[in-house]
Amino acid sequence: MMKKTIIRTLKIIALVLILFIALFPLFWMFITSGKSMTELLKIPVTLWPEKFSFASYYEVWIQKPFPKYIINSLKISIVATILGMLVSSMAAYGFAKFRFPLKRVILMFVLVAQMFPSTSIIIPLFSTYRSYGLYDTHVGLMLLFTTISLAFSIWMMYGYFRGVPKELEEAARIDGCGPFKIFTKVILPISKPGIAAVGVYSFMCAWNEYLYSLILLTSEDRYTISIGLSRFITEFGTYWNQMGAASIIVTIPTLIIFLLLGKNLIEGLTAGAVKG
Repeated sequence: MMKKTIIRTLKIIALVLILFIALFPLFWMFITSGKSMTELLKIPVTLWPEKFSFASYYEVWIQKPFPKYIINSLKISIVATILGMLVSSMAAYGFAKFRFPLKRVILMFVLVAQMFPSTSIIIPLFSTYRSYGLYDTHVGLMLLFTTISLAFSIWMMYGYFRGVPKELEEAARIDGCGPFKIFTKVILPISKPGIAAVGVYSFMCAWNEYLYSLILLTSEDRYTISIGLSRFITEFGTYWNQMGAASIIVTIPTLIIFLLLGKNLIEGLTAGAVKG
């Protein structure tokens, strides 16, 4: 009994430490956003502001075009997420339920394509986008961000669909359903956790992407939040309090998504891993 109590206590302490490590950056951003630039440059560093102020939030939200950056990122991320869920679900279902030549080779190629560093395709991507009129457009980023998370999404949904009982599909065929109707009416409704996991992952990839946005966007009214955050670093210095306030604002959409879909995300990730 004593041994179990000690083990349980150690587990609780470990979880508290992990939680502290995970939340400390968010806490540090929050207290940084409440300090003035004068206090931020003081030595020694203060753990809590002498006088907490929301002035940096006002400066970020009202005096700078940050709301525009958020709208741009939301638009791009939502469209990329929806396209990614549609494409990955259909591709994964095809790989999981149909037989065709070189299926395993193509499936492995999808995974290998994800292993190339993003910097290796910047030059050909830039040239292609300039040629087809996609440079400095949100449509170009939507298409690109859809492909960024596609390989992982396909493999995760592939493992999930393989675990769907064949009896459900056979029963649907007996009732006269074709492959597309089976996919939309039978498979998708019972695959919501996997789809939710893919959706959250796709959204996070699009929401946090910086390199491609920096290279493929030149107009300030089209900037995303990742570029907007970098604009607080200037040749005259870094506005840490405004960057902290902007970072807190940026985390709100992702926190809302995790609160709404957290349960489905965990179920989807674990089910895809086990059933794969």
